[in-house]
Amino acid sequence: MGGGFLEIADSAPAMIWLSDADNRGIWFNRHWLQYTGRESAQELGTGWTEGIHPQDLERCLAAYSKACKACAPFEVEFRLRQADGSYGWIADTGAPRLGPMGELTGYMRFCWNITRRKQAEQALQESAQHTQAILDNALDGIVTINDRGIVQSFNRAATRIFGYAAGEVVGRNVNMLMPEPYRSQHDRYLENYQATGVPRIIGIGREVEGRRKDGSIFPMDLAVSQISHKERPMFVGLVRDITERKRIEKMKSEFVSTVSHELRTPLTSISGALGLLAGNALGALPEQARQMVGIAHKNSQRLSHLINDLLDMEKLAAGKMNMDLQVQPLMPLVEQSLEAIRSYAEQFHVGLRFIERADGVQVRVDGGRLQQILANLLSNAAKFSPKNGVVDIAVRCGGGGVRLEVTDCGPGIPESFRDRIFQRFSQADSSDARQSGGSGLGLAISRELAERMGGSIGFTSREGEGTCFYLELPAVASIAREPEKTLGDRGLPRILVVEDEPDIARLLKITLERGGYDVDIAADGKQALALLAQGTYAAVTLDLLLPDHSGVSLIRHLRSRRETETLPIVVVSAHTEQGKLSIDGEFTAIDWLDKPVDEARLIAAVRRSLDNLPEARPHVLHVEDDGDLHKILSTVANFAAKFEAAHSLAEARDKLKQARYSMILLNLDLPDGSGWELLPQLKELDPKPPVLVLSAEALSTEQQSRVQAALVKSHTSNQDLLNTLNRLVASGTGSKAN
Repeated sequence: MGGGFLEIADSAPAMIWLSDADNRGIWFNRHWLQYTGRESAQELGTGWTEGIHPQDLERCLAAYSKACKACAPFEVEFRLRQADGSYGWIADTGAPRLGPMGELTGYMRFCWNITRRKQAEQALQESAQHTQAILDNALDGIVTINDRGIVQSFNRAATRIFGYAAGEVVGRNVNMLMPEPYRSQHDRYLENYQATGVPRIIGIGREVEGRRKDGSIFPMDLAVSQISHKERPMFVGLVRDITERKRIEKMKSEFVSTVSHELRTPLTSISGALGLLAGNALGALPEQARQMVGIAHKNSQRLSHLINDLLDMEKLAAGKMNMDLQVQPLMPLVEQSLEAIRSYAEQFHVGLRFIERADGVQVRVDGGRLQQILANLLSNAAKFSPKNGVVDIAVRCGGGGVRLEVTDCGPGIPESFRDRIFQRFSQADSSDARQSGGSGLGLAISRELAERMGGSIGFTSREGEGTCFYLELPAVASIAREPEKTLGDRGLPRILVVEDEPDIARLLKITLERGGYDVDIAADGKQALALLAQGTYAAVTLDLLLPDHSGVSLIRHLRSRRETETLPIVVVSAHTEQGKLSIDGEFTAIDWLDKPVDEARLIAAVRRSLDNLPEARPHVLHVEDDGDLHKILSTVANFAAKFEAAHSLAEARDKLKQARYSMILLNLDLPDGSGWELLPQLKELDPKPPVLVLSAEALSTEQQSRVQAALVKSHTSNQDLLNTLNRLVASGTGSKAN
């Protein structure tokens, strides 16, 4: 080889060297020697092999020997020691040199430093290994498919979930992992998505079913995302087996159902019985006993509220809360909520007052759930108000909606707690909050309920000055306010309230109506006598200080007339002691209550006065296997209806054949079947009695459509039951008993 070529090769940027037919070095260019840091004499012969990494030497020599035998070119990569003693990667390409007769005389070798490329490849390989390790050890299955639905990768978790080895799935259509009808529809869905871009799962995620290798079907969460690979779409599916979660959810649901029945039923009996005792419905108790019963009654209600909150929260979280949305006037619901919470507020020496009203406005709400929200807001305001404080209630219209505000003058909400106030089980870490008690679920439930009725709930607060919680609802329409009825027309016992103070008269009216009566109001003695002359009243409540009569003189007048000589009278006055002294036991059928009157005591007093009502009361068949609960409910409503018990489905069927009933009060869980099985027999009756279901759990919308009304045990107070019972009996035969 001429000297001109060697000069050119010596100045080339590549590492060039020559070897003979025995692979011995015969010449090395300057770039090779600079790289290795050695002299030419050191590299000649087999000296060049001294710089090759020991782990690569045998492989390199074998490649060279093979090429020489075949007189063929070669390319081999190996690590070569550099001048500083470190190793770099070299790509060695050899071209055979032939003699005049075509014999092999040696090789011309071109070497390139590929250290950076090798480092990049190694980093990429390590990254790929790291990524694969993550994929293989992920708890969720990861499956990738191409745009034709062919599986490209299948990680270890996917193998564990589906039971297939990766080799059994890769290269096949992913629909093999799906049950019908998804299996047959998948390819069409993939084509439609790529044509229209409209996803059903891609980018959304949902709960679906998968099919294992053994053919079993299981529930799974599937999330699919789209990526691009070599300018073609690919899809990555993230799969999670939720069999265990579904099993736990089922157990949880069964547990909640058991709790609903096993706790709510006895609690209803306990709270109802204590309520009767606390209200003196069964006679006056000694003072110490009355205090103990009051404590027990209050705490039974607290326990009921806690259980109801927990069960409501579970239903809301599971999306199983049924809402009975109806268009109805707003103000009556607000007023009822206010009166229902007033006695609770009095425990804290806190007053409640309206500062603004919106009479006539209608909203589309579930009345019971709206009152649940208001009860929570009002009770919280009362709890956190200072002694002798006042809670203001305002109802304002504007912007096509209505806003209910409950404002207290308490300590306000700490800044650090405000972003957590609507979270479950949240309570401010202040001594006041802890002393006030509560589950921390009320506001979370209230917000969920408000949103499901198309509304929202929020608050404004200033520490040290108070808090305003507000509920905003869309208004439906305005209606003219109905004038108050003069005479009751629902067939219920009619009570005449004789009271000249309008606010007290209205309070007594609302209280008695909640107790299941029709109520008329007389502002003075003259009006009272006129109303008594027009109709028959079951009882009268009477203030002793009237503008035109003394209450005592009015009592004497009523007792002197044959029509009213036995009329029950309940004196509600701040001067009962003077009245008792004036009467001095002269007349009977008189009860005495001091102002301010407690709702339960007032209802109990009226009930006692009506114990001698004629037996022409509505006849109610109470289908209930819990004897204690039957006894409580029949005592609560004894003035309004005559109760008869049927402790099983069979007993109820026999009684329905033997007698006619004005109403059926039905429990669904009976020892020999479901209460629903009684409906076909009721359908055949003429007239058909209304059906009131008293259940441990709220009914679905479809179930509610089959009966006239449904109440939930422990959610239902004595007054709620009475109101519903009286309404159904007065309305006669319903149209839904089918």
